[in-house]
Amino acid sequence: MSATDGPIVNVDIRHASAAVVRRTRAWFETGGKVGALDGSRSILLPHPERSGFALKIKGAGYKGGAIRFGTFCRNGPMALGFDFDGRAMEDVASGHDAAFLGGATFQQACTEFNVTRRLAAMGIAVVPCIGYGRVDTLHHSSWFSLFDWHRSWSAVSVPRSGLMDGYLDGNRRLTEAMLRLAVEHDLVGYCSLVRTAEGEFLLKDMHPFRQMDPITGSQLSWVMQMIFALNIRCQAIRYFPAAAARDDSPADIVVRALQPLLADATQDDYEAMRNRIVKPYMRLPLDTFDPRRLVEALRGTRIGSALLERCPARYPRW
Repeated sequence: MSATDGPIVNVDIRHASAAVVRRTRAWFETGGKVGALDGSRSILLPHPERSGFALKIKGAGYKGGAIRFGTFCRNGPMALGFDFDGRAMEDVASGHDAAFLGGATFQQACTEFNVTRRLAAMGIAVVPCIGYGRVDTLHHSSWFSLFDWHRSWSAVSVPRSGLMDGYLDGNRRLTEAMLRLAVEHDLVGYCSLVRTAEGEFLLKDMHPFRQMDPITGSQLSWVMQMIFALNIRCQAIRYFPAAAARDDSPADIVVRALQPLLADATQDDYEAMRNRIVKPYMRLPLDTFDPRRLVEALRGTRIGSALLERCPARYPRW
């Protein structure tokens, strides 16, 4: 597949089997008409080794075509990290805006592979990431991830059969999984879910996760990273039914993403989180920052207070 700024001169593929390497390299170097589009930057190819599975390349090109080298996505969301005081900083390498259209960043590809492998080793159900790599032209580089993708799997986005209950249940499971990873494994971020034909659920899209630790981060770092992730979930749970023109979403659909943390969460709790924490502390550049006021804001909201309680004791308190 040719690039928009000249021919591809190198395809570097890591961790994958020889057969997967050949199939992936052929996609980028020669292109083909055997792939099925899966989102704006992923392609599903015939799997060279596993019956019933496709080989998924995330970062394969824009809408089935070439990677738009030199043209950045610019569609957000901005990726944020939080220092010891809870101060927001842009993590440029992690954000979608740092990727070329149809591609991925170095950080996204590596984090996807490493987090996925770690979860699988712990027995947590996750879509298998089997490798990652880089594609080069003379002037630019872009990255990609490789997955085993069973053809019967479906993303938990909007319900196919018209039932909203399955969508809401999937999103409840997703927030529960995010909390469990944060509390038990110091992995904080947001992701998506896949439902198998048998009704089981697998985590996917793990590249936004961060490895937290009580040496470089505090309770404030952990809580703010969780609020950032939960706010993304709140936007997503509302966005997908609206994008599909569904008119049967419950009025409190945004709150459903918060209820695994706070069982009786209300719209007022969501608005307080947005107005007292997200807007003043997560929109860059910050006009001013005082960690004492941040602590007051967290303690003054039910979502913030619940996360302060859930944060593992090993993280230093203010």
